[in-house]
Amino acid sequence: MAIVLPSEAAREELAAYRARGGYRGLERARALGPEAVIAEVEASGLRGRGGAAFPTGQKWRLVRAAAGDEKYLVANGAEGEPGSAKDRLLMARAPHAVLEGALVAAEAIGARTVVVYVNDRFPDAVASLGAAVAEAEAAGYLDGPLGRMRIRLVPETHVYIAGEETALINVLMGRPAVPWHKPPYPSERGLDDRPTAVNNVETLAQAAAILRLGAEAWRQSAPMLFSLSGDVARPGVFERPLGTPLARLIEEAGGMADGQAFRAVLPGGYSTPMLGADALHLPLDYESVRAAGSALGCSLIVVGERTPLWRVARDVAEFFARESCGRCPTCVRGTRTLADTLPAGEDLSPEAAGALILQAQRLRHKGICSFLDTAARFAETAVSAMSPAGAPPADAAP
Repeated sequence: MAIVLPSEAAREELAAYRARGGYRGLERARALGPEAVIAEVEASGLRGRGGAAFPTGQKWRLVRAAAGDEKYLVANGAEGEPGSAKDRLLMARAPHAVLEGALVAAEAIGARTVVVYVNDRFPDAVASLGAAVAEAEAAGYLDGPLGRMRIRLVPETHVYIAGEETALINVLMGRPAVPWHKPPYPSERGLDDRPTAVNNVETLAQAAAILRLGAEAWRQSAPMLFSLSGDVARPGVFERPLGTPLARLIEEAGGMADGQAFRAVLPGGYSTPMLGADALHLPLDYESVRAAGSALGCSLIVVGERTPLWRVARDVAEFFARESCGRCPTCVRGTRTLADTLPAGEDLSPEAAGALILQAQRLRHKGICSFLDTAARFAETAVSAMSPAGAPPADAAP
């Protein structure tokens, strides 16, 4: 497919990127004007590729409509979700795709400054993006209808919660990586208290492709970068159309590791509910995965028959307990309690399953951000998967 990622493994320089249509999307965007650009992105159906899946065109429209002369575009290259490797690969190998999309987005929302936040554990990505900015500036691509675009590249020691947009904005302003209670939303008051659009780096690269190809042509292929890991023979990043069945993606990764049978999948990494063996042939698109009881995110973690589900559940619960930012006492205590009470084994009575699920349900909607909700929702689905009955007893319902 290679709509976003180049076929070569090395960093794609400007000449190579232009040879496959690079910066034609930006040129078309400047000819169309901001309102038409936003309409084109809305027509494409593009959603955020960082996990939240918020409609990209809608976010841009909100920021453009917000009051104020100074606005910001923040490119989120944090990639702290376990199992995800797509963003670091994209930034390292195709930095101009990210940069072009950032310029398209910035001009569409009326921003003169682009801030690129990069996890400093990805030195190749930092170096590639820096080189791409220099090449684009020398070629004149930073000179647009709003004047010379300012690009700030910010490598930062990353913690998981800083992947959330308000926590990320706090980090950029020199504050602790903690989310704030919404509203206000970043589209209203974000970086330096100005209207701000925060977009995942793949989202921006896809936006550049949409402007280059046109919304309808892009929709026909609807490319997505899938990070596939876990019990597969060859974990990696695959550029495939939305709707590709999970079984086909596993087959392209060499099949299940050591010939074991498929048992479960976390279709959006640790932040999404676990799906069982009947998900093997599930189409990987937003609607199908949501209908199955989970969500499509930035990584797919496959679980084989030889990996105990209780071990997966405990690993995820420990991760959430460790990564809580500490601002909400309920979140700190709740995530730790879930981790400590998940069973160290798969023998789980219906009564124990019901009690744990009820405990998780009581923690829902108790935190400032969605972090505690995410941990609790995962615990509910994991416990149900481990329960012999597959669900809590009736008297454990909330």
